[in-house]
Amino acid sequence: MKKIIIICFILLLAVPAMAEDFNCQFPPYGKTVEQLNDNALFSKHKEKNGITYYKFNGECTLKIEEKVSPIEQYYGFIDNKVYCNIFSFYLPETLSIEEFEEYGLKLMDAEIIKPVKRSVEGDWRIIKCKHIMDGLVIKFKYNSKTREGKVGWYYKPLKSKDDFLVSNE
Repeated sequence: MKKIIIICFILLLAVPAMAEDFNCQFPPYGKTVEQLNDNALFSKHKEKNGITYYKFNGECTLKIEEKVSPIEQYYGFIDNKVYCNIFSFYLPETLSIEEFEEYGLKLMDAEIIKPVKRSVEGDWRIIKCKHIMDGLVIKFKYNSKTREGKVGWYYKPLKSKDDFLVSNE
């Protein structure tokens, strides 16, 4: 009986440890979907421009959830390797796009390399900046009409073209 209790205790400790191995904000770029999908956390969503997108069905708490919800998480794979992670959401009517941009940049301030590049493509306002992790680029997109927002982290070394941020994820 004592052995069973000890084994159960060890298993209880091991399960959270395995779950903590996957960092939903900074996944192990370059790993395959098979290496990450032990617990069926990913379901195939779509393919576009050579990238296969998977919806993340696991638990993840992000700081931006203080301001926006619901959040859907997607991960893009190139040649079956994690290339990007994207969080999509809608801004509440009580929050302006400008306020959220400043909030997002303030959250990321210690993790980004300036300058921050801003542009507009149709109804989309876009902010791009480099992350302190070598090869990682962050892109914020906000639609001024629909109030849809997306934040993505892209691991550039897995994309061979210089226009890797052109695709409309």
